[in-house]
Amino acid sequence: MSGPTTREVHESGSGPAITAACFPAPALLLRTNDPVGQRTVRAFADGQAETARSLSRSLTVALRSAPDMGARVAAFIAAFEATEGWRYRAAASSPHSTGRYSPSWADRFRTPLTDDNPNLFRLGDHARFRDGAMWDPATRTYQGGTDTPASRTMRQFEALAAARFPWSPRVDVVRNNVFLPNGRTADGTRLLRGDAAHRAAAELTARISARGGDTSRIATSGHLIYTASAPESERRAIFHHAMALLALDHTAPADALTAWLQAAYLLYQAPRMKRGADATIRTFLVAAGALLLSGPPVLPHNIDLRAYTRTYDLFVTELRTAQGTADTSVGRQI
Repeated sequence: MSGPTTREVHESGSGPAITAACFPAPALLLRTNDPVGQRTVRAFADGQAETARSLSRSLTVALRSAPDMGARVAAFIAAFEATEGWRYRAAASSPHSTGRYSPSWADRFRTPLTDDNPNLFRLGDHARFRDGAMWDPATRTYQGGTDTPASRTMRQFEALAAARFPWSPRVDVVRNNVFLPNGRTADGTRLLRGDAAHRAAAELTARISARGGDTSRIATSGHLIYTASAPESERRAIFHHAMALLALDHTAPADALTAWLQAAYLLYQAPRMKRGADATIRTFLVAAGALLLSGPPVLPHNIDLRAYTRTYDLFVTELRTAQGTADTSVGRQI
């Protein structure tokens, strides 16, 4: 028996409940083996689930009264913007008094990305995520400690990123291709190595130094791999195509699933804020998926890293498999 159409789900608003189980903690955040410390990280899922439930209800109401495709797209954009607002408020009210997730960093959760200030993230240096690892100034490396979910995850995704590069050492930049319905291929997140990665590390170091941060433990030479966000014009186009995919009134459950899978990849190629994109996108995807699908979708941990290091086809295939479906065929064109 086939599941309900998108329209029927919108009309009924029924389906399995969105719970904290929909939001597995990203393993990259599990940087300790202490069960209490890990529970603290996992507790963030409670807020995500509450927010996703509220978003799903609001989106259902908005879509019921949407007279055309433009209004449906606007409803999904409004839901995404509401998710960004929640992520900023969660950061501003964080109980952490210090560190990257303290309220002192909250403004970065509502600071838009620009071409002059792209997001740069190093994939590698997994030793620093080991529990109990100590910094050795003589070698400028982390030493000792025991493996954690975070260190194992970083090692895995550094290897996946490295495998994306061709054998030729002259190629320092690999772009994630995003296929748009007009036949154009947009540039998504970039993977950097060699000179391109060294320039990214130097740029990141300069930024942190300018705001008075400690740059003594940032490597700017040797083997480096970085991710870099796409140009603003590309990200804007990709984002709007993702919203349009979700807004289509799919009559078949398989079509709705395919659109949701494709939109997930697109959204991770088009982050909008300096911080918080992963939690924002995950929360939004569950809220939207609960309407489009027969129930809340399954999100693998570190879905953002998967989107950065996997091709479009591989990412969509793996995410489809995670939903428990047998059909893993993927159409390249959106």
